[in-house]
Amino acid sequence: MKKFSKLFLPLALVLPLAVQAQTVELTTMNWSPFYGESLNKGGFITAIVQEALVESGYDSEIEFTGWQTALDTTKIGKKDALVGAYYSEERTKDYHFSIPIYTVLIGLIKKPDFQLDNYSSFESIDQYNIAKLKGSVIGKSFDNFAFTNLREYPEVADAVKALNSGEVQLYADNLAVAKEAAKEEGIDGSQLQILMPPLEENDLYLLISKSIPNGEAIRDAFNKGLISLQASGRYNEILTEFNQQ
Repeated sequence: MKKFSKLFLPLALVLPLAVQAQTVELTTMNWSPFYGESLNKGGFITAIVQEALVESGYDSEIEFTGWQTALDTTKIGKKDALVGAYYSEERTKDYHFSIPIYTVLIGLIKKPDFQLDNYSSFESIDQYNIAKLKGSVIGKSFDNFAFTNLREYPEVADAVKALNSGEVQLYADNLAVAKEAAKEEGIDGSQLQILMPPLEENDLYLLISKSIPNGEAIRDAFNKGLISLQASGRYNEILTEFNQQ
């Protein structure tokens, strides 16, 4: 045995050790049906992100938390990247943006007994209490309007409960997300509607922290991985797997 060890010792010293893939630490909130800890593979957006990272040579782990916490921990580099955020000019100061992952429709969600079905301007609905998630961006025009009664909630469930109780009359978010949150809270959200017209069609991005040394490298690698998934057809396969087509 000693002869065997000596024979291969020089060879072992010159052979490179196997390179271990870097693990990208991801975070986001629970935003079912797009991503969430109770969903298969963390939801289809999470599945796309993690497969794109694998395609580009990275492992990943994801932690689900409150939205503001996810933003803050990624901003300071405690987490590497945040899954599923909208674009804003302000955010470009702290995060590298990937290419778009998916597009969602955002509107002002209301109960069926709300007196309006349509609105013509933000001024016309400024008398109502309006909810949004703390730390969220909705769209440039909405975010720049100085609403009199805009209330922020830490979780989707909190905003949906406020809408159900009448604490607020409108909630800015994706309708499918609001319905899922209502269902999880034992609230009948099947009749929730969007006040017309909708607010925005927003792209979802992976936000990579500018506080980590290899943030740009992760962004570029992720972009290549996502393009590869799309070109190979795997992107559409994931959507089909999650009944998104």
